Amino acid sequence: MPDPRTFEQVVPFKYYAEWIKTQDGGRRMEQEDIRERYEDYRREALQRLYTQFFSVHKDDDWFCERFEPERRKEYMQKLASQKAENLRSFVSDLDSGKLDKLTLTATTEQVMQHEVNRRDLSSSNRLGGDDDDDGSESYTLFIRTVPPSVSRAVLEGELTKQPGFKHLSLSEPRQDKQYHRFGWVRFENGTDMDKAVESLSNINIDQFQFHFSRHNNVSSGIIRLTPDVCSTEERIRLDLKLAREAVRSVDEHTDREVDEKRVPEEGAADEDDQDDGEVKGNIAATRRELDLLVEYLRRVHYYCYYCGHTADNLEDFMRRCAKQHLRRGLPGNRSPQPSGNWTRNLDNRNDVIIHPLQAERLYKEGGKSLELETDKELDNHIKQLDEGRYRCLLCTKLFKGDAFVRKHIRNKHPEAVPETLVHEISFFNNFVREAPHLMMPGMMMPGMMAAPYMMPGMMPGMFRGGRANNGRGASSGGNRQDPRAVRSYVDLDAPAEGETDFGF
Repeated sequence: MPDPRTFEQVVPFKYYAEWIKTQDGGRRMEQEDIRERYEDYRREALQRLYTQFFSVHKDDDWFCERFEPERRKEYMQKLASQKAENLRSFVSDLDSGKLDKLTLTATTEQVMQHEVNRRDLSSSNRLGGDDDDDGSESYTLFIRTVPPSVSRAVLEGELTKQPGFKHLSLSEPRQDKQYHRFGWVRFENGTDMDKAVESLSNINIDQFQFHFSRHNNVSSGIIRLTPDVCSTEERIRLDLKLAREAVRSVDEHTDREVDEKRVPEEGAADEDDQDDGEVKGNIAATRRELDLLVEYLRRVHYYCYYCGHTADNLEDFMRRCAKQHLRRGLPGNRSPQPSGNWTRNLDNRNDVIIHPLQAERLYKEGGKSLELETDKELDNHIKQLDEGRYRCLLCTKLFKGDAFVRKHIRNKHPEAVPETLVHEISFFNNFVREAPHLMMPGMMMPGMMAAPYMMPGMMPGMFRGGRANNGRGASSGGNRQDPRAVRSYVDLDAPAEGETDFGF
């Protein structure tokens, strides 16, 4: 079998286990030893793969905006300002009673409409066509393609010349389209939109001709339904527990301005909660609080809890998510229908958002350790003379041990660790936290050779003879993946997302 370290992608545990058993003359190895060696291999392989991708894209404007520390901070501050405005609108609706009758349990009519849409894939309701328009005048233009070679600043520079220009929103880069993006240009109410389209029709940037069209206030679908298991009492209590964690997490990772007033947790759902966070109390109050929190996540943070999906702006959120994501009701005296891996996949996707990779977990998933990278840098300034004698090459002082001289350099010669190193590691780790999302399985870098691969979003047992079997294979010997690494999934109930032409 070929050495998995020669591949430019990560092989699954089963392949690695079979290969390692052929080494060392076929010496028998304990399963735990194989698993430990696989985790080391996997970390090194992921870091190598991510480093290649990072090197190719680190100068791209979209990549810098998202991950370069200073650019990211600036971008997140702008996003926080928008979320603060969203929060004020949400709290206003809450205080005025507009959300008093909010329920995310679908009615019989909504379920029937959903089934009609599923059967008719060409339906405009399904894809968000004219029938989904709310009837209001749209003051937004849609850009079908924004190439990665054109920066946001350059494009905004052209747009600011247009009367009434308000702001530009961009979608996530489209992996299978060479990281091109969709765009939405918002104008002040009352702007002559026909004139705006005509004026922008000749914009050419970096030898790329931009095309603008009127954008309808639509989403990728009117309604999406969860499996009916989400309406069981047990699942509602679990979802409330997770939704509370999600609210705390996304609020914490957004500028404190958003935290001025959080959504009230109405009802008495948590009166009997235990230290372990288990939700007790009245089921009606539990359901009410869950519905409010899920709505809060959607409207304030562009986060659909029942999709496990987030976006950075309303337009991209509505492109990928339905206007309503409701729970399919559970008829009385009937057990819920089997949902397959739906709930497990949902919990994995939400866990990635609720618990972003940090410290040791980040390192295990291909990130870089500042301490380890700093130690590598310090090696250049330490010389061992003999046993028990180490010299600092920056000032010639002698020390009894390696650890002592390293501590000395950190304290007395901080300039030995360049700021550029700290910056580069922060830049790289910001990317690693979202890398599996950006580098979907099958996306190969130039020069990569095809191989059985295992991205962090894949589970063991997904491969037979180097070919994917969509996760239906048997387990590969109990190798458990951290759920925070699971970022790739298939939602069989979802419309095609991302690249379908919705006719904006």
